[in-house]
Amino acid sequence: MNGDPVAVIGAGWAGLTAALVLSRAGRKVVLIEAAPTPGGRARTIDSKGTRLDNGQHILVGACRHALSQMRAVGVNPILALHPVPFRLLMRRHVPNGAPESSLLAPRSTRTRDLGAAFYDASRDEGLPRRLLGLTGAWRMLHRPLTRDLPVADWLRRNAQPAGLRERLWEPLSLAVMNTPPAEASARIFQSVLRQTLLAGDGPARLLIPRRPLGELFAEPALQQLRTLGATIRLATRVQGIEARDDDGFLLTLRHGETLAAGQVVLATAQRSAVRLLPAKPALDALRRNLAELGERSICTVYLHYGKTPPELPPLIGLLGQHGHWLVPRRLVGDSHWLSVVISAADAYPMPNADSRWRRVGRELAATFPGLGEPEQGHVICERMATLDARPGLDDRRPDTRTPLPGLYLAGDYCARGLPSTLEAAVQSGQKAAAAAITDGIPDLVRPAG
Repeated sequence: MNGDPVAVIGAGWAGLTAALVLSRAGRKVVLIEAAPTPGGRARTIDSKGTRLDNGQHILVGACRHALSQMRAVGVNPILALHPVPFRLLMRRHVPNGAPESSLLAPRSTRTRDLGAAFYDASRDEGLPRRLLGLTGAWRMLHRPLTRDLPVADWLRRNAQPAGLRERLWEPLSLAVMNTPPAEASARIFQSVLRQTLLAGDGPARLLIPRRPLGELFAEPALQQLRTLGATIRLATRVQGIEARDDDGFLLTLRHGETLAAGQVVLATAQRSAVRLLPAKPALDALRRNLAELGERSICTVYLHYGKTPPELPPLIGLLGQHGHWLVPRRLVGDSHWLSVVISAADAYPMPNADSRWRRVGRELAATFPGLGEPEQGHVICERMATLDARPGLDDRRPDTRTPLPGLYLAGDYCARGLPSTLEAAVQSGQKAAAAAITDGIPDLVRPAG
């Protein structure tokens, strides 16, 4: 190969991971990001002097690749993340009545303790249905699916009681998949459940950030890349990629600037990847495939209160409301702020941001007596936050290596068996970098086999 650098396009968690792996392997790297700050869909922005995240991400103990990358850039997950044993606290506002709460908190993730928690959560049902539901839950966790189907159909086929569906499976599925249960892939949801609930208490543990997202990985990763000698180009948009006839690629940047690259790791959202793929017939099928993957949005509503809100648990599910999950910001030092996540927000349209945060504020005030209504709000909506995780998604996902030698894809849309998560992004970045390193070794020195 020639002596041109590897161009990594996109500084989200996938692109940053790819750039780090390549740089640590001694490769010359140019990292290019259109936004002025790194982190992609998990970055920190400034809002009138307050650092807010462009989404409320929560990791789990099973995110071992993401946690490993954090450690590698000097971030200690034990200090940066607040661990919570697997549990779901759900809260519902009842008009003209006291709010209702339900808690699913198994003593451990062992089969016996999970079964006891599931049995208790379906207390509204008669004994036969509760026992049938336990048998179905065991099948869901232990019997791999041979055919993909929507999560809602999967739950019904496994006789899950209405209460267990409402207070556990459906909220959990929506949070994990960011696709409504009636449309979400049961195979990917099962894969996540098996990697967490069946892997022990540690992998199932929820990890809630104690720091702004940018400090968890993106900002220290950028600092390490500079130390390793990588070239960083923020606020620089790639307009096009041309495959050169002789070797490598020519990137066109804004204002007509060009950059030669020996290899390219395309670590952008799939819509941008479609736009940037070189105009080669060999890539036509890939371009169509990426365009058909589909997208889902997430809105995060930040609410500021004049007086410090009552101390609340670090994560609360909201039933029957416009928002789905409440995460107080006290863990990151913003005690006057609450954040509310609206998953699959494209299914819950609002006329404008002001209407959205005011509605969420009113519903929270009714659900948590003594909270009151917020004095201001801020809404951040990521329109392309995740894949549309419908049945059959894994069959449509592209490989890291593209049909064009030297061009690689990195992004959560490449990570089979996982929804659109930080863990999926990191795994894809590692895989893309490993492929680029392997392909960049001359045949004369490449290890046999």
